Amino acid sequence: MKMNQGHTFGKGKCTTGENMRLKAITAILAALLISGTAHAQNETKGDIRLFQSFFEDAHITPDLYLDTEFASSYYDNRIADAWLYELAWRMGVPLNPSTELHGRLGLVHADPDNGSETSISDLYLGGRHLFIDQETKVSAGGFVTIPTGKEEAWQDNFDVGAYTALRHPVSSEVVLTGTIGLIFTEKYSRDHETTLRLAGGAIYDYSSKVSFLGEAVIETRYDYILLSGGIDYKFDRKSSFRCGFGVGVDDGAPDIQVLLSFFWVF
Repeated sequence: MKMNQGHTFGKGKCTTGENMRLKAITAILAALLISGTAHAQNETKGDIRLFQSFFEDAHITPDLYLDTEFASSYYDNRIADAWLYELAWRMGVPLNPSTELHGRLGLVHADPDNGSETSISDLYLGGRHLFIDQETKVSAGGFVTIPTGKEEAWQDNFDVGAYTALRHPVSSEVVLTGTIGLIFTEKYSRDHETTLRLAGGAIYDYSSKVSFLGEAVIETRYDYILLSGGIDYKFDRKSSFRCGFGVGVDDGAPDIQVLLSFFWVF
């Protein structure tokens, strides 16, 4: 979840808690580094979903799924001093073993210094196709966001994006992920902007029930860099509880982000 760069809600100020952010960043990078040691195997942890690249990923879920997500993000930079809260529902529908359609809609509450606003979110509609299904899985997909939300809640954006993503096992416990994509945005001023999105991550199976995830996402135009780590806990093969924590290292990303979700496969 990202702040809409077209809005200004109050003046930015110097970020506090730099030591806490530095420690969190170091811990996330260390987890990514440590998890990348072992022996290759043809297993891409397809039942584990990413946090930041939940849809922009290589895996195709073979069954209908639903994810309920709560996210809380704090921005303290030159653009805004605000909290952003969102409760959203994500659904995926497989058309066949190689093709998936998916969408996302939720409620958003923006709470900047100069007032607050609640709105439905913009509607995300997308899909992807798995075109390499071997030891390395590679997919390509696209999406559009329909401006169904309010500008005052940092919504009302019309975006179109396309991407390609991969998953590759480097051990029996560890899988690396990567995504590259372009996002085209039409702002309210009708200016057209295009940004390059780069994402990488690692999934580490600690046990049959517990997996750890680490991710980094960069969006070039908006000075957006967010590092995140999290855990996926399986109740059974059809449901899991997920929680994550993100730290922004550039002005366009939230300083701190907390994510909670519950994932069902039907």
